[in-house]
Amino acid sequence: MSKRKLITFDFFKKITVYDILFILSFLATIVVSITMEKKDLVYVMPIVILTIILKYISVAKKETKPLFIFALLAVLVSNVLSLYDFDAYFMWIAISTSLFLFSSTLILKAYLSRAKLKSLLSFSVITGFILVSYLIYAVLELIIDFIPGNMFFFTYLSIFFLLIYALTFGMIYVNDLYNNVPVLLASGVFYIFQICLSPINEFFMYTKTFTVLIIICNIMSVYLLMKFISETKVLDFKDVKQKYI
Repeated sequence: MSKRKLITFDFFKKITVYDILFILSFLATIVVSITMEKKDLVYVMPIVILTIILKYISVAKKETKPLFIFALLAVLVSNVLSLYDFDAYFMWIAISTSLFLFSSTLILKAYLSRAKLKSLLSFSVITGFILVSYLIYAVLELIIDFIPGNMFFFTYLSIFFLLIYALTFGMIYVNDLYNNVPVLLASGVFYIFQICLSPINEFFMYTKTFTVLIIICNIMSVYLLMKFISETKVLDFKDVKQKYI
């Protein structure tokens, strides 16, 4: 058997029923987002998130983190409410988004170890943090007149947790202690993009193109985060110490 055939065989051998379910539900969600109304996504989007949860449990097994499952359920709630009526359920969308960001940050904090101080002082992390902050500020300035006055607290709460989350995965990426940190970085970039584009699409300028992009980025951000957490073991402090001595 040739080397190419062996690689192909190994690839298909690693595919599980959850991978197939994820791919099918992901494609179905994209098709629905393109061909049907946004509210119709309520019937397919939850399937994607539930498939990701099942995939996570099957990979992590005994190391399954209940907090991450809670975070994924928070995403599920946020997605359903966003698709059903963004304006009417804005407060609960902001709360569930904050819960996801807070829970994910707590989980990712374990990957920082003692090297987090080195990352915090990194020029690239500080620059990235400033750019993300400016992007969020620009979006907020654009939609501020459309947000009800009594919803400002929940809006700023989500922004606060988003900045902490961005700073956390940025520090992990710059530390470069794990082989698959690009997966975490991609997840973070996808999430920031969709969370900034969503209010623009809902409050300022709704287009189907934006909806499709938001759906794709949302799913990819959650899937890649799950992939990083389920496949990446937290390094022992001694391993981290040896790398920086």
